[in-house]
Amino acid sequence: MSHRRWWLIGGAAGIVVTAAAGVWIWQATARPATVEETAVAYLRALESGDPAAVEATGAAMQQETLDAFSDATALVEDAEVISVSGDDSAPVGGVTATAEISFRLGDDRHSAELTLSPVHGKWVVDESGWGVVTVVPSTGSFVSVGGQTVPAGEATALLPATYPVTAAPANLLGGESSVTVVPGDELSVDLEVSLRPEATVAAQKQLDDQLEACTTAGSAPPEGCGIRIPWGTEFRAVSEYRYRIEKLPTLTLTGSAFTADDGALVATLTGTGQDGAEREATYRTDSWSVRGDVTFSAEDLVLSPW
Repeated sequence: MSHRRWWLIGGAAGIVVTAAAGVWIWQATARPATVEETAVAYLRALESGDPAAVEATGAAMQQETLDAFSDATALVEDAEVISVSGDDSAPVGGVTATAEISFRLGDDRHSAELTLSPVHGKWVVDESGWGVVTVVPSTGSFVSVGGQTVPAGEATALLPATYPVTAAPANLLGGESSVTVVPGDELSVDLEVSLRPEATVAAQKQLDDQLEACTTAGSAPPEGCGIRIPWGTEFRAVSEYRYRIEKLPTLTLTGSAFTADDGALVATLTGTGQDGAEREATYRTDSWSVRGDVTFSAEDLVLSPW
């Protein structure tokens, strides 16, 4: 047999071997990851601190949860799968599996269980892979968790990690803490909140603007302006009220209310006197005061004078 023929035969055999190896590699890479492999991939994503890596595992969660993960101050470390129970074969509908895991977070070693369910032909970690945190502030209606502003008292899903918790809005309210979340946690955090000096400044400006609007002349006393005029003994009816502010009340703010005292206000009334004749009278007070409620939105405060 010629050398050329042997070369052709050897080449053909090589092609067959290479093709067989390619089929094996394709089959190995195309098969769905096992429960253990999926759990390990999820743990490595948590260790990376990369929201995109977590999302790539197929775990379905809100964007808010992924965004908060970007601001985590401590991440899962030394994570491992201890054991797997349930069906570790091909992921099919109606079958779930469990992976027992161990990891370090902060100064402590933790253990937890991940439940995996089949989604579009592959295993995926379900909501057992993260925790839920509810923050209750002493003042305010919003808080920031992992840099995400959320309503106070509302449960927020968070990936396993440690997160900063602060009062919101941060330019008006002070108060900070942290929360460490492990899979399956349901935590409640009480946050002590204080008023920043900027809150009083903002509230005083808002009140000043509201009281300036009270000076608009009208046929009835404006509401929410703290104006009370004892005109009943001199007037049978009043047709016009006019006001002039000589000194705005000085505001004091608490967590949920405000008081404003020591204002000076001049009111001029026009109408019909008790004798039936036209009458105009001016009243002055140097103790003008206003009371009301204060609430905090996600970005500002809102005064509601009584």
